[in-house]
Amino acid sequence: MIRSMTGYGKGEKQTDERSFAVELRAVNNKYCEINIRMPRIFNPLEDKLRKLLSERISRGRVDVNVNFRTNSTRDTRIVYNQALAENYFDVLTSIRHKFNLIKPDDGSILTLVSKFPDVVEIDRDLDSAALEDIWSDLREAATIAIDRFIIMRETEGAALAANICEKGKNIAQLLDIIATKAPDVTENYRKKLQKRMDEAMAGINVDEYRFLNEVAHFADKAAIDEEITRLRSHLAQLPQILNEGGAVGRKLDFLAQELAREANTIGSKANFADITKIVIDMKGEIEKIREQVQNIE
Repeated sequence: MIRSMTGYGKGEKQTDERSFAVELRAVNNKYCEINIRMPRIFNPLEDKLRKLLSERISRGRVDVNVNFRTNSTRDTRIVYNQALAENYFDVLTSIRHKFNLIKPDDGSILTLVSKFPDVVEIDRDLDSAALEDIWSDLREAATIAIDRFIIMRETEGAALAANICEKGKNIAQLLDIIATKAPDVTENYRKKLQKRMDEAMAGINVDEYRFLNEVAHFADKAAIDEEITRLRSHLAQLPQILNEGGAVGRKLDFLAQELAREANTIGSKANFADITKIVIDMKGEIEKIREQVQNIE
């Protein structure tokens, strides 16, 4: 089953000690770009989480948000930066003396100092055993999020596949009409050439051999049998690739380019108004396919 590149999924894992909530959001991207936001204390687990995601996601810009709450004081302690606190205290005291401010008690100054950045911090000393325990919970929450994320992608992908197949059938029908009109291209050119020669060379004998040679030369240049055959082959590949499932976006993008190339060639070679009108409709359907393919993983 093919997948859209847009999607959303959320997974949660709760225990008596902690809870994780992992959210995935994705939009279109030519490559696989995974951006992870989570508390700094879990940085040692980022590579594991990235690998878990990349094993199941091939394309798209995926934003990952990890929320964490703990109910335990295990491996957690409050620490302060003594040197920084002393510097803040000295500066505030100096400012007080400089401007002859009313002297507050030292407790007031300490309260103010404690609010400055990096003075008081929560320190979690996560050893390897604690990290492994946390990773188990995080992985479970992430796996749930990925499963739901992929289900949404596959649902949207099924709708895209159905739409693309419908467009392919429309193109095939238009191509059948072109195939029936292809023989008229040479005859139409022969009649136009005959009319122009009759008007320009009234009363003058025309070399029939040269006339037929000119018509044959045009017929060879305007022949679109090969393009019709290739276009039909490409259209036959369309449902085959869609049925492959997985990350087929790049294949479909290349195939859509080939469809457009053959349609353009048919329009330029045939140079016949009846066929040109149909080619315009065909190119419109192909462009719709190309737009839809950009959404496929």
